[in-house]
Amino acid sequence: MTNRWLLPENIADVLPGKSDLVETLRREILDLFKSYGYELVMPPMLEYIESLLTATGSDMDLQTFKLVDQLSGRTLGLRADMTTQVARIDAHLLNRKNIARLCYAGTTVQTRVVPGIFSREQLQAGAEIYGHQGIEADIEIVQLMMGSLHLAKLGPVTLDVSHAGLLKDILDKKHLSAQDISEVYRFLQAKDRAGLQQLMLAWDTVAKETILSLLNLSGDAKDVLARAKNVLPPSAVVDQVLQDLERFCAGVQSSSIEMKLNIDLADLDGFQYHTGILCAAYVNDYPVAIARGGRYDQVGQAFGRSRPATGFSVDLLALAGLSSRYIMTKAIMAPSEASLALQHAIVMLRTQGEIVIESFPGHEHNESTMICDRQLVFKDEKWQVVPK
Repeated sequence: MTNRWLLPENIADVLPGKSDLVETLRREILDLFKSYGYELVMPPMLEYIESLLTATGSDMDLQTFKLVDQLSGRTLGLRADMTTQVARIDAHLLNRKNIARLCYAGTTVQTRVVPGIFSREQLQAGAEIYGHQGIEADIEIVQLMMGSLHLAKLGPVTLDVSHAGLLKDILDKKHLSAQDISEVYRFLQAKDRAGLQQLMLAWDTVAKETILSLLNLSGDAKDVLARAKNVLPPSAVVDQVLQDLERFCAGVQSSSIEMKLNIDLADLDGFQYHTGILCAAYVNDYPVAIARGGRYDQVGQAFGRSRPATGFSVDLLALAGLSSRYIMTKAIMAPSEASLALQHAIVMLRTQGEIVIESFPGHEHNESTMICDRQLVFKDEKWQVVPK
């Protein structure tokens, strides 16, 4: 017989202590977003599956839990990501003509474990800018990403940057099958030169040279940009991509937050989804990116309103697990008595932001994660807080 208290595989409770840190990071990160002018939205956990999978790839379809709506008979999905939900809100509910800065924090679940993440549930926080094509929006998003990681005190952060524009321009002209497109991506990720050469046998020389050049363009941002200007075949798209990267790197490095900045033009995770700058933040002792972001100008097109868009997201549960911060919650211990004066004193303390724990008879010992370093005692004809 299955134990009723067991949870599904790769699903876990968040216990006192860590949950305090998760909630603290959630509040501080949302406050950071708000300080930049971002407005909070709260999309529903459930949507019709067509809406959830709009503008996403086949991987998201496989990662989405599906169920039948007993009211309509239609298929619903539990969200595995929140980006398309926010795009829907921008396109159909807000419908603003100018820039919209939106942020969110909510639970997402996936059918399978993503390699390196170990959990099928995330508490995803993120920020999105809609309506601005310029590189300024990409820089602001990365400032928010790095600021969020800084709040968690993760230690040294490496920011890897890429650009989907080169590959997208080439593949759009080739009219390849979905399988061939996936193969190009797979070979690039694996830095498999032989596989790419075999796949591109019938391609024109310029396209071949551009794709193969990407394999060697990785490392320190300044060095990669210098080499890219010499090895990439000249074209209007190449010029624009390199200009975007130069402006982006200069803007990011002007931030007061320290980081190691790399460029890897073959690292195009999610290139079918993104249209411009992509970035991923890495920290020690975590096998995958702790935060990812990038430009996806076509995400709203499927909702009938194509707008420039860029954003990032981070899993707060993973962030808390890597954080060096320690949340120590201090409280006041108070006796449990039927005294109006005592109850008034407790209410006043709680109103002032203090935590007051009433000690019930027979349970005077506090076993919570909160530290009761003070106590409420009756002294000099009044209730007073004194060191414990």
